[in-house]
Amino acid sequence: MSSQPDFNFKILLLGNAAVGKTSLVQRFVHDRFDSSYLMTIGMEPSEKHVKLKNGTHVALSIWDLAGQERFRFIRHTFYKGAKAALLVFDLTREATLSDLKKWDKEFIDNCGSSVVKVLVGNKQDLKNQIAVSDKECQETHKKLKSLHYIRTSALTGDHVDNAFTKIAELLVEEANKELA
Repeated sequence: MSSQPDFNFKILLLGNAAVGKTSLVQRFVHDRFDSSYLMTIGMEPSEKHVKLKNGTHVALSIWDLAGQERFRFIRHTFYKGAKAALLVFDLTREATLSDLKKWDKEFIDNCGSSVVKVLVGNKQDLKNQIAVSDKECQETHKKLKSLHYIRTSALTGDHVDNAFTKIAELLVEEANKELA
């Protein structure tokens, strides 16, 4: 990979507390999983460079925002400059899917409507505990106008890289449209 990326993008991970946002970032950036739950305080930044299939080199500045309600009043300060978000919910807790409407509104209110969104259902490894149907997920995907829906497992790593790579691809597509 060249030292200078072709694109730099700030992406947010949004969703309720304990849906696995931090675990997804840890799996993607460091290829590790920590089973102990550590609450994110405010925001936790990370960075990773990815090379897309077409050779484009993308730097992702990944901002993992705290999901607890008590951090709602400071979160707006972390939205500036974000072009995209992974809207993350826990497949084993239906309320985390329905709460994404609030997260989506907060994202759009702070970043505008021309943003890239990917819906991520995490914890797919907990097959016996899944509480949301694929139909519900697809309906939410359409309602939120997300550009992609993917199921992941931070524990096993299934589809985690795909989620981040997909958002990078979508951001590059949008940037190229703006440049044209």
